[in-house]
Amino acid sequence: MIRRFNYTGRKKIPRSQISIALYETEGNKLAFDASIDFKGLILSQDGNIYIEAYRRAYLQRFKCGTVKDPKFPKNYVLEGLGPDSLVRFRIKIVDKKGRLLAVGDRISPRRLEEESGNKLCLLHADFLDLGQLIWRLDLDGDWPILQLNHKLENIREIARSEPSFLTLVYPEIVRQILYRIIVTEDHTDPETDGEDDWMSAWLKFALLLIGGGKQLPPSGESEPILQEKLKWIDDVVDAFCSSNQILDKFAKSLKIRES
Repeated sequence: MIRRFNYTGRKKIPRSQISIALYETEGNKLAFDASIDFKGLILSQDGNIYIEAYRRAYLQRFKCGTVKDPKFPKNYVLEGLGPDSLVRFRIKIVDKKGRLLAVGDRISPRRLEEESGNKLCLLHADFLDLGQLIWRLDLDGDWPILQLNHKLENIREIARSEPSFLTLVYPEIVRQILYRIIVTEDHTDPETDGEDDWMSAWLKFALLLIGGGKQLPPSGESEPILQEKLKWIDDVVDAFCSSNQILDKFAKSLKIRES
């Protein structure tokens, strides 16, 4: 039975001080390594460390020693999950009475086969049965997820490197995400939330695309402001297409198919 913790007075463990690496084992299972940097965090040295891996109804909890004597998982297999499963993690520091002292939640692990640095991923992928749909964007969770139909062979590689998919799908993904942030949520200032907020992270990405000196999108719900927001989104999508040479890549993929 999983214990429930008291969340009163908890501290936040910054994402930048948590490192979780996810990878596929030789037996086509999912495994992870984890570490936490406690520098700057004032915590009881006797506090117990727990790492939780979760996905929908799936939950595994691992006791990882104490703040004074941590014992972090290495090559620990997540039983019951396939290599393409999208899994998140949370870190809890709990005292002997079960009170939650600190937490780091909604941690997206690094995929060792996909990246070499500890960088923030703006869009995560999940693989499931979508019927006749090839892809779908899920913006109702704690981070944007590109859902891909696992019935399509090699869909992971197609979504990662196939020019026809990249050029036709990703500009629309950028547009849908920015519409949710700017129009639906009226979230227009990337500095209003911390590093764990996906909307602020995406706004910062958008500003990099169009140049840091460009004005932020306006806030408000009037019709003139709505039109300004839509124009701002158009400018970002255009910049995304230009920086990734979307038209040229699509035209080149057509020529390859015709040859």
